[in-house]
Amino acid sequence: MKKMKTGKKIQEMPSRRTKESVLCYVVVGLVAISCFLPFWIAFVASISDETAIVNEGFSLLPRGASLETYRFILNNKGTMLWRAYGVSFVSVLIGTVYSVSVMSLFAYAAAQKKENFRFANALSFFAWFTMIFSGGLLPWYILCTRYYGLQNNVWALILPYGMNVFYMFVLKNNFRAVPEELVEAAKIDGASDARIFFTIALPLAKVGLVSVILFMALQYWNDFYLSLYLITKTDLYTLQKLLYNMMSNISALLSNSTLQSAREHIVLPSNTARMAMTVFTVLPVMVFYPFAQRYFVKGITVGAVKG
Repeated sequence: MKKMKTGKKIQEMPSRRTKESVLCYVVVGLVAISCFLPFWIAFVASISDETAIVNEGFSLLPRGASLETYRFILNNKGTMLWRAYGVSFVSVLIGTVYSVSVMSLFAYAAAQKKENFRFANALSFFAWFTMIFSGGLLPWYILCTRYYGLQNNVWALILPYGMNVFYMFVLKNNFRAVPEELVEAAKIDGASDARIFFTIALPLAKVGLVSVILFMALQYWNDFYLSLYLITKTDLYTLQKLLYNMMSNISALLSNSTLQSAREHIVLPSNTARMAMTVFTVLPVMVFYPFAQRYFVKGITVGAVKG
């Protein structure tokens, strides 16, 4: 009897795990669909007819599918669009490298023990204090524009985000997880602090480092506050700022002189143009993220210390 009961339990365990796996797949699939659905609606609207959207609203399938909105944007604002793409990519690349470098160095110093670096606790307290008690938007704006000269230049889109205190503490916790034995052995062999940082601390902190790189890249790409506050030249508009301006004042699409005389006879593609600009903005992230996710998962799996 006991053997029969044991056999039934063994048969029930795989079936229970299978049901749990199916349930997990269903839940994850529904969440994935709910995340993808807004982008799909935006894409469908961007290739639909403007009159159909105004009269019938948005839908899951295009109505009167055409690429006229994309042609309209590229013909009238194509130069500004590609320039905004370039500014956004430059700010993402340089800004991510700069901010991750600053936060990594700061976090490594703050993660040291008091006997190794006596100002470690002071650095942590200083970073925490500035995160809790900020001076406000107006003092920040005066400091950036009047004293740092961060106005109407590329550095205005990069330097203000050099330190994110939350991500710094994430890196600090990863550096603290580095085994002390490895650091002491490296010091006995004559390794300097810089060599320990680059050859031991950074490779073993891949989990937090890869995560912070992805988050900072997305922050630079999605940000339009810096260009809103610190940029007035159209040549330095980021893609997000261009989208913001077009959504707030869609009539800027008709600023081309060739369309001035025909303005009364043109149906302004207000909704479709906004959705097309949304597609232009989200598309690079959708293309980049699957490749970055592979490195993100790899960083999680190789971050452990092998015994």
